[in-house]
Amino acid sequence: MGRWVGVAIAWALVATGAAAGEPAGLDSLAAETLQRAFAYLDVEPSEWGFDKLYAEDDTFRISAVEELLGDPLRIPGWQAQLIGALRDEIGDPGALMGRMGTLCDARGDLSLPPLPHRLGRSPAEAVAMDDARDRLLASVASADRDREEAFAGLTPSERDTLLIVAPTLWGDWEEDAEKARKGKLHEELASPADTLFELGEDFLLDLAVKLDRAALTRASRAFLHAAAHLAADARGFDHTGPRVGLEGVSGALLAVEATDWGLWVVGGPGENTYSAEAIERIAFLIDLGGDDVYRGRIASAVGDLGHPFSVLIDLDGDDLYDARDRAYALGSGLLGVGALIDLAGDDIYRGEDGAEGVGCFGTGFLYDGAGVDFFEGRNLSQGAGAFGYGALISDSGDEAPDGPELQDDRAFEAGLRPVPGTGAVPIRFDENDTYLCARQSQGFASTFGIGLLYDRKGNDLYRAGGRYLHAPLLPHDFQSLSQGFSIGFRPRAGGGIGILFDEEGNDFYNGEVYAQGAAYWYSIGLLFDGGGNDRYLATQYAQGAGIHLAVGSLWDRGGDDHYASKFGVTQGTAHDLSSGMLWDECGNDYYLVSDGQAMSITNSTALFIDSQGDDFYATPRGGQGTVTWARGFCGSGIFLDLEGNDTYSEAAPAENGAVWRQRTYGLGIDLDRNLELPDEEVPEIVLTAEDSSRTVEELFETASIWEVGSAREKVRRARQGLIAKGMDAVRYVVAEKLGTERGLEYRAIRELAQSLPDSFAAEVLSLLMSEDEQVQRNVIALLGDLKHKEAREPLEQMLKQKKQRRHWNRIIGSLGRIGEIESAPRLRPFLASSEERRRIATIGALTALRDTAAVEELVDLLDDELLTVRAAATRALERLRAAAVEPLAESLAGGGQRALRVRTLGQIAVALRDSTDAVSRRARGRARHLLLDELGSVGRDDPSTRAAAVRSLVALGDEETLSIVRLRMEDEFDPLVLQTYAHAIRAREEE
Repeated sequence: MGRWVGVAIAWALVATGAAAGEPAGLDSLAAETLQRAFAYLDVEPSEWGFDKLYAEDDTFRISAVEELLGDPLRIPGWQAQLIGALRDEIGDPGALMGRMGTLCDARGDLSLPPLPHRLGRSPAEAVAMDDARDRLLASVASADRDREEAFAGLTPSERDTLLIVAPTLWGDWEEDAEKARKGKLHEELASPADTLFELGEDFLLDLAVKLDRAALTRASRAFLHAAAHLAADARGFDHTGPRVGLEGVSGALLAVEATDWGLWVVGGPGENTYSAEAIERIAFLIDLGGDDVYRGRIASAVGDLGHPFSVLIDLDGDDLYDARDRAYALGSGLLGVGALIDLAGDDIYRGEDGAEGVGCFGTGFLYDGAGVDFFEGRNLSQGAGAFGYGALISDSGDEAPDGPELQDDRAFEAGLRPVPGTGAVPIRFDENDTYLCARQSQGFASTFGIGLLYDRKGNDLYRAGGRYLHAPLLPHDFQSLSQGFSIGFRPRAGGGIGILFDEEGNDFYNGEVYAQGAAYWYSIGLLFDGGGNDRYLATQYAQGAGIHLAVGSLWDRGGDDHYASKFGVTQGTAHDLSSGMLWDECGNDYYLVSDGQAMSITNSTALFIDSQGDDFYATPRGGQGTVTWARGFCGSGIFLDLEGNDTYSEAAPAENGAVWRQRTYGLGIDLDRNLELPDEEVPEIVLTAEDSSRTVEELFETASIWEVGSAREKVRRARQGLIAKGMDAVRYVVAEKLGTERGLEYRAIRELAQSLPDSFAAEVLSLLMSEDEQVQRNVIALLGDLKHKEAREPLEQMLKQKKQRRHWNRIIGSLGRIGEIESAPRLRPFLASSEERRRIATIGALTALRDTAAVEELVDLLDDELLTVRAAATRALERLRAAAVEPLAESLAGGGQRALRVRTLGQIAVALRDSTDAVSRRARGRARHLLLDELGSVGRDDPSTRAAAVRSLVALGDEETLSIVRLRMEDEFDPLVLQTYAHAIRAREEE
């Protein structure tokens, strides 16, 4: 391993433009630094495309997997293009399904006009219900022809067998409870089922080969396009028509009609409750508003047994969707296409396997337009696709609620950061969503599948795990396989593309094993977060990890983020002919993992980029650009930190502002580069006529808010305006605000008082004896802050009055700030007080007065029964310096708190190191002699004292002293003393 300090590198890189052939999707600095890394390794970038397709798969492996494994440097550009396209298509489900089909090589060519308005944004224009129904049914008829074509290759028996095993597909096939789920759909829908067979993955894969996936894409596009139009039409439905009824539904209904695919039902604008029995009969349900309750097989498209197409549209209200006892519901498709569109409200979605935007041999779509929402699923839920397409879209309203005033983000405004900080944008607490699942969820995909979870705004919680242990490898940790994860069926079939896409907010991602932008076996997993201070917590195989011939990526655009995982393969790491990437564009980030961060394990490529920020890296078992060997060769790992003052573990090869190389083709670069904002300047305050016209009350209110960020100038202007009011302001404060308990108001009062100290003190001095206790507190403190000497005697008199005892601590502090040494004799007796805080306050006041006459009493307090008092006494003696040395020396004979005395003595000696006056030199010499005596006491069982002496003697630093210490350390045996010596030497070398 080699290491070179790279100060000049940063300037060379900044000065040059982007190199030809730079990886698309990276900024010019990242691309150029990456090129420099390849140059250090003497490797051409194209060599990262070495053969990784070791396992045969000519049927299931999708082209995107082959392309990215064949050229891992395409990952940044590929994901940037994908994120941009998805962002444009989120509000057009027909286009979104077309994108998904293209991603997994099942392009379904279908001419569809674009939606005139983004889903959920269409204006309310009068539409007849019958016309809307007829348009929907015409689209369903067309989509059904494509659906039949999609599954035409499956025999009736195969389809029935698929439906029998579907409820147990995504659980643990070895658990008896999971096996018992076979046939649950048939049981629920009163259809006979033969469950006496063993489930095997080959059966699923044989069916997958027979799918006409392009036809499924066409059916999905056509139906979801029609569903989006229906959601727009429903805004214009007439609410005033006659009411009808349906068994199992409470609340008003506007329409109940039979169709070839199930009932068409329109619910009124009030509250409705739909029973499971009623829902089972409904294929197309539109509810115009109200806080509704839906139970059972909601928005569930289960072909052959149930409705092949199903849509539920709810326009408004805080709704409950309860499908906890129904698999494949809440916008899910199994041999069909299902959609749930809820445009507004704080909603609760509770489902089990196959819930909330899931396609399994079908397509599922769930769109929630706005609100604080709760999503609960089990397996294969929340935007998951396997042998099909699944999407969960959590959109948001355009209007932010009233919230705190926006904070300036000067780095973003100066163009130094790509995204603003959380406080610089409206806080969308009205969009804080919660997602809970067991595994295979939250942007999950498997073979021939695309799964997407998209969340536009809010500070969201994602939790996956807690059900299936990762035994026997990690028998006490749970699997997740979620949060932008994809997996195939090893060894026969590759997987799909799993995507978790969160636009903004301070989010918490909690996964365990296999999570957060990771993939396994010819798959792609991507987690994209557009900004916010995020927390990523995992156990293993996470945070931009490619595992066994797969591509995993985590891309976070900004925020002060935390990445933590107990074990690798994690944080831009790859294992076994894979590619892994983590890119964090800005923020002061924390990275913790046993081993990872651009670690190429078993013939892989690994890339880690942190573009900006003062970052912390902890990898106790290695990482930051390294490789392992297998099959007789190794891969390559590159670690790049492009800016900031970074901290690494002591044992790490990495170093701030350096270049290092590990194990043939592992390399790290940390640029010696720090972006500095221009000094924040509050413009000189020039009061205007508008300022002068404000009342004292108005000015004081503004003057009493936090003087930070964008409010800084406003507060300064108000305080200057208050000062300009002169005695009018003083009289207002004395009359109305002197009893305040608010710290911010006290600050405003203090600044006003300091501008007119004598006048203000004259107004308040007589209030020292106020009957209002809070007024007394504030007057005592203000007189101290003003250093008002005329207040000394009245305050000292109050120390004699037991009825003022509750104020004594505050009075003692103010006398210290006033600074008259004449107060010292009045204060010293309080060093013996029985009250902890009073002793501490007195120590502080006497220190402020520099009362050397109190030194012996302060030394005695080094034996106080409380560590807080001892700490205060230590600090006081250190500040009194030379005057404290001899009393400390004499006290060493007493034996109490010896290590504390030696430590205090040593601190004084170090503080006097550069002093040249005779008193200081004598005190320093006396202290040095005492410290050396303590160091010689190896036979005494007092390592804490020796450690304290060592620390200070090394810090004193003259060569004679260091030589003595060095010799004495040869006979030292205690680990505390030896470690203290080693740290002291390192600290001295770094000075």
